[in-house]
Amino acid sequence: MLSMLDRIRSILVIMEEGSINRAAARLGVSQPTLTRQLQSLEMEIGASLFERGSGGVRPTDLAYQLRKKMLPVLRSCDLAWAEITAHARGRTTQIRIGYLGLSAARFLTPVLAKFQEAYPEIRLWLLDQTPQEQLDGLRSGNLDLALIGQEGGSLGDEFYRQRIARIGIRVALPSNHPLAGRDAISLSELKREAFIVPSDASVPGRRHWVAQLCKEAGFRPRWLAETETVGETFARTVGERGVSLLPDYMEKTPPPGVALIPISDRSAVWDFMLLRQRGKLSTPLRDLIRWIAETAGND
Repeated sequence: MLSMLDRIRSILVIMEEGSINRAAARLGVSQPTLTRQLQSLEMEIGASLFERGSGGVRPTDLAYQLRKKMLPVLRSCDLAWAEITAHARGRTTQIRIGYLGLSAARFLTPVLAKFQEAYPEIRLWLLDQTPQEQLDGLRSGNLDLALIGQEGGSLGDEFYRQRIARIGIRVALPSNHPLAGRDAISLSELKREAFIVPSDASVPGRRHWVAQLCKEAGFRPRWLAETETVGETFARTVGERGVSLLPDYMEKTPPPGVALIPISDRSAVWDFMLLRQRGKLSTPLRDLIRWIAETAGND
């Protein structure tokens, strides 16, 4: 039995031909078969789509409404199917990448020119997103690749993941803090400080990660605030004299009033990961992942 969309396609052909016989010949089916398809759809709708006459058939107003509403749907389905089959054959016309904004200059930007030179026909969509937005994008199929932090390590087997770098940690302090002039700080020296962390709604798992690092250093952190953005974290660091643990790719970005000091503990590392859906990779996406990993490895 034909699907509703297939029957609607047949109706559009009848409208174009103005004749059930000519439409049947074009579709490669018999005239009685096409007539049954038309009658079946009219019964479901509850009204006639054509007026029959000796010269053929003429669409009713309802048929024109059907074409107006359903033609974009059919075109969207055709495009989606073409993209799916192309992806299954290892071809793609676009790659959608979610990334943590401040990490782009270090891990993503260096490979973009190389990729565009190799694949000028493929459009790259670059989306500055929080970790949670990246995970949602992968789950919904709206992202092909996520450049994410250690949050990606707690997802089990949901996605394919690849660690591309292990980088140091810095603590954000008010610039007039007694420790702000140090070359490095151990985590144990922060046991009397109040910690600022991103909320789980934006960076899932970060609070737990900070708590684990502090536990390994021999203390339980005291929480001051949860934030939604890095800018808010820096503002509250200065305004409320809190501290925050951040990956050291942010070392060149602190605003006035904030100092970023390296953490000396060997356990204080931040994993930078690539996440993608499981399944067959297109050649361009495979090359992009390889070049990002090579760039991170040479960093």
